Amino acid sequence: MDWLTFISKVIDSLAWPIVILFLGVVFRRQFSNLLPYLRKLKAGPVEAEFEMEARQALANSEKLSFQTMKGSALKIEKPTEEKEALAKLIGARNDPAGMIIEAWTGVDGALFRLGKQTGLIVDPLENTRSVYRSIVSSDLLSDEAKRLVMELYELRNRVAHAKVKPTVVAAQDYVLAADKVIDMLEVKTQKLASIEASSK
Repeated sequence: MDWLTFISKVIDSLAWPIVILFLGVVFRRQFSNLLPYLRKLKAGPVEAEFEMEARQALANSEKLSFQTMKGSALKIEKPTEEKEALAKLIGARNDPAGMIIEAWTGVDGALFRLGKQTGLIVDPLENTRSVYRSIVSSDLLSDEAKRLVMELYELRNRVAHAKVKPTVVAAQDYVLAADKVIDMLEVKTQKLASIEASSK
């Protein structure tokens, strides 16, 4: 094999890798914009299923919220303003998993306040799982409300244990559903507090 044939073979074998490398450098910005979509295609069915479940949780929470608020003359003193709720939804764009976990923290707080009001939970250092189990196993909530709380808890666990990477839409649906559940739990807590106050 002479030198000319050797150089020809080397150029022939390196031509495609060099072209690919050149295109990668030239179009790196466009490729980096496509990466999130490629990741979504890779885990598409799991994300799509999670998104549908989050949307269903939102629909169930809206129905339950309507039923709860319809018969209630109590006005909810919401700890979050409308601006804060909007900030949560915008925050879900930056960190969907974090917003889901934070939204569950609000539900957990409302469950704790309900359990404390009824005397079911007395230890302020009770862990999330224990509070959740105590409320769900009691008769404080209707079966629909229990199912919805369990659904939100399971969705949160899947995100917390990195079994799914939620989409922005799924995180926003989850946050809205969690806010409605918090409102429902606060109404229940206020009703029990007013009953207790009137009986004294």
